[in-house]
Amino acid sequence: MSAPAPSGPASGREDDALQEQLRRTSELVAAQRLPEAELELLRAQADAPHDLRVLKLLALVRFKLGRLSEARQIYREATQIAPDDAAIRLNLGLIALKLDWFHEAVTELDATVRLRPDDRRAWSYLGYACARTGAHGQAAAAFRRAGQHELAAEMERVASTSSSAVEEEGTAAVEPSRPRTADRGPATPRPELRTQVPDAVMPVQPGPAPQSGQIVSLSAFALARLLAPAPDPAPLAWLGQGVLRFAATSETYVRESALLAALGGVELLPARRRVRGHLLGETLTSQGGRFLRLAGSGDLWLSPWRPGRALFALSLDRDVLYLRDEHVVAWGDELVWEWGRVPGGGPALLQFRGTGRVVVAAGPDDLVAVRLSEGDSLAVLGWRLIGWVGRVVAQSLAGREGEPGDAYVTCAGVGVVLLSKHGESTQPDHGPAQRRDDGESPDRPGGPVLHRQLQPGP
Repeated sequence: MSAPAPSGPASGREDDALQEQLRRTSELVAAQRLPEAELELLRAQADAPHDLRVLKLLALVRFKLGRLSEARQIYREATQIAPDDAAIRLNLGLIALKLDWFHEAVTELDATVRLRPDDRRAWSYLGYACARTGAHGQAAAAFRRAGQHELAAEMERVASTSSSAVEEEGTAAVEPSRPRTADRGPATPRPELRTQVPDAVMPVQPGPAPQSGQIVSLSAFALARLLAPAPDPAPLAWLGQGVLRFAATSETYVRESALLAALGGVELLPARRRVRGHLLGETLTSQGGRFLRLAGSGDLWLSPWRPGRALFALSLDRDVLYLRDEHVVAWGDELVWEWGRVPGGGPALLQFRGTGRVVVAAGPDDLVAVRLSEGDSLAVLGWRLIGWVGRVVAQSLAGREGEPGDAYVTCAGVGVVLLSKHGESTQPDHGPAQRRDDGESPDRPGGPVLHRQLQPGP
């Protein structure tokens, strides 16, 4: 069956009417009035079912509404009309990444770079998708084309390590009595950003900004701000407008100021600090307020509590992660956690070990990472330090003088250090003051410190 021909420019009034309708729809999209935009596009689609402009804009709106499967279906229809449209293929690849369908993402992104071989962004996403499917050699080649040479070198190292592991397993088959697990050491830490693909990568038809003082109906006002839960929600799902759905259990903790709403049979209780494996009588707080512990199960809808911040959802798999407590939003599942300070009176952090989910808040383009190898060290201002991954030893040079955030912190070991490009210097804590808030006690002068000897779990 031949693909339907795209609607060409209709003569006269019909095309003018469609152009005007698309212009109004673009204005609605720019104003984040997405349900109204969808209704306009459905009307346009009824009159021009195979118009490529209508299909691409409708797919974009459904993507922004968080209805990824529906957006994918519309883009699939668009490929029947324009199979060589690189933008459509790129968007299909990005949707597949968000759905964790990495093999499909590789297929679509490979088609993208064939159509647009100079698109470094597409090559970068292809490298990520290949890495998630275990094709580390292909990932290295894609990252090279993207100009990301450090990532390419890392993929080449992983590919070489995997090849060596296969050879070792072959040797073990010949010598079954020889144990092969005791000398492998801790697993390489690999927390992963759970494909929070920004809306900015989706093509948006430009339109004029909404007029100030515009009068709208009550239903339009409410519908324009309606969040759209997925019909078959995953443990983590984006609902649109920067709101994240977190499926919660009794092992979930959440920052109260980031909690937009709690749905289901959950009871919210003040969380207590855990230091050196022991729960204290003090409430767990940080800049921005206190944390809550959940009893029961349900859904948490999370949003950034400060302007200019975005949420990032991380998946940990037997990893070790340290984060400044003021950047932590929520965590759950099989994670062991505790609170402490960088030794020497440095900033307060939360440590996570094991398998589970962690949600982080930071500026959309604020975070950078620095890799540390054996023998490396670096020094940063305390307020730039966001955290680290792996076997990193941190030490504050503050001693007992000055503010912890204004002192330097040295980091050494093997892992990745997370830094803030635009971090803010020391700020007052607006949360409620707690007795011995810095954790000081007669037997622990200077407060609790994080265990520097901890290693990743088995």
